[in-house]
Amino acid sequence: MNENLVKNFYILSFSYKNLSLEEREKFVKEGYRHILGQYLEKRIIRGYVAVETCLRIELYLDVSKEFEIESLKRDFRIEKMKDYKGAEAVNYLLRVICGLDSIIKGEDQILVQLKKAYFDALDKNITSSFLNIMFNQAIETGKRFRAESKINEKNISLDSIAVKFIRTKFESLENKKIFVIGVGDLSQSILALLHKMNNCHLTMTNRSLRRSIELQKVYPDVQTAEFNEKYNVIKNMDIVISATSAPHLILETAKIQNILNDGKKRFFLDLAVPRDIEASIGEFENASLYHLEDIWDEYNKNVEKRDEIVEKYSYIIEEQLKKIAEKLEKRRKYTNQKNIEMGENR
Repeated sequence: MNENLVKNFYILSFSYKNLSLEEREKFVKEGYRHILGQYLEKRIIRGYVAVETCLRIELYLDVSKEFEIESLKRDFRIEKMKDYKGAEAVNYLLRVICGLDSIIKGEDQILVQLKKAYFDALDKNITSSFLNIMFNQAIETGKRFRAESKINEKNISLDSIAVKFIRTKFESLENKKIFVIGVGDLSQSILALLHKMNNCHLTMTNRSLRRSIELQKVYPDVQTAEFNEKYNVIKNMDIVISATSAPHLILETAKIQNILNDGKKRFFLDLAVPRDIEASIGEFENASLYHLEDIWDEYNKNVEKRDEIVEKYSYIIEEQLKKIAEKLEKRRKYTNQKNIEMGENR
């Protein structure tokens, strides 16, 4: 790809790889969109698309000659970010939208999230003709990659494997009371799979009640609970699934031991890294505690399958990169022609 065609394209990435959840939350609260709005007003950037998920915040920028990345870093008051420019940024966008940068390669959520972020930016009139080309082509790439590779048709994701694992431990999940702690990508996917079964009673919780309430709009028959009430909720639960991004324990033995001695059998599945559930909880007679390691063998087999699929269909990204270059070249020629015509008409 001709670097001159995309030299104005920057991506700033604040992901789980370089910033903690607390740091990402702080970045959002400190108003990065207000700063970008000022850059737009001053025409330092021509447009932007902002993507916010539980695992990443990414800013896709069409910049002018006056743009300086170091100035933006100072205005953001943050150093720990990854930035991509030009052809590297284009390639990164296509990899992200195909799900190749996700924890589960090829997952669908990132495509949905990027589409939503782009359409939100369109509605607010903060994109540019360049970004419109980039995102329309990127969305086409994400759809094509999944359609041709069929990467999500074999139930080889961690969420589906986790649900299968749970089902092997029970004769039936009918009327079971299931408590999901956390509303990150993995928790949401598990919640969606369990909801489709339509035979169990689901309750969810998260530190941010707002996130739980938003999810309840998607799943109106799923109950929400205050995070600080989680131990009381567990009293009535058969199955507890925890998958948060917290750096500390979410369920502690000292705070749950009286509940675990009530004679009721409970199944705990801890899918967090680091672990959410204190290991000694699994030592109680009526409590069964499983971790990622317990389903890891099956998961690793499926990760290998996904890696094979990614390798086999990587040509799609190469083909789409060529297509983007062709469209940008046409745009450049059209712009040059318009400038010539305007000059002749003066």
